[in-house]
Amino acid sequence: MSRNIGLLGGTFNPVHRGHVDLGLRVRDAFNLDTVLYILSARPPHKEDDPMVSAETRLEMLQTALKPFPGLQASDLEMRRRGNSYSIDTVTHLRHRYPGDRFYFISGSEGFLKIPTWKEWRRLLGCVVFIVVLREAAHREALASLLGAEGVPVRLFPLLFHRPPGVNLLIYEAETLPFSSTRVRAWRRGGSDARGMLDPRVTEIMEKNGLYGK
Repeated sequence: MSRNIGLLGGTFNPVHRGHVDLGLRVRDAFNLDTVLYILSARPPHKEDDPMVSAETRLEMLQTALKPFPGLQASDLEMRRRGNSYSIDTVTHLRHRYPGDRFYFISGSEGFLKIPTWKEWRRLLGCVVFIVVLREAAHREALASLLGAEGVPVRLFPLLFHRPPGVNLLIYEAETLPFSSTRVRAWRRGGSDARGMLDPRVTEIMEKNGLYGK
């Protein structure tokens, strides 16, 4: 029996409540069986960011997702040598699970950078995207980018199930402004961001002295 699987990639440096809320909302809206949180072990675009070990980031991710059935942490990219590229991950999963349908989940600000991704046009052609609109202004930019590539866009609840196609999801939540950057800034002495985190993730950070404190 085929499954509908969402793929949510990121460094999760660290994972915060916004990441979890995103997975839950997309899972429910698109009736996904599973959302795989694919930890990027060696992200090519974030070489200058302060990055804790992939093993510790995975521990925090597993801890944050544990209470939520259907949300799973994946170490797939940790087990592969070299930089972590989305096209390689999607290709691997499609070959390993040919009967399943995959949906690549992204925030609109990240998706607008897709022309910088490895083999991005091939990626658009081999997996359906679910893009969460983070800012109203991004909608016009997305339409322009995808229109130039001949990739159609539908606004939820209309859906694409086969690529190419981008499903656009809009929702409001207190967690949308949450960011790992703000968490790291708090740990270096900035404004309090504890409310963005699962308390058990905070415990791991404090136990290991992560991000500056």
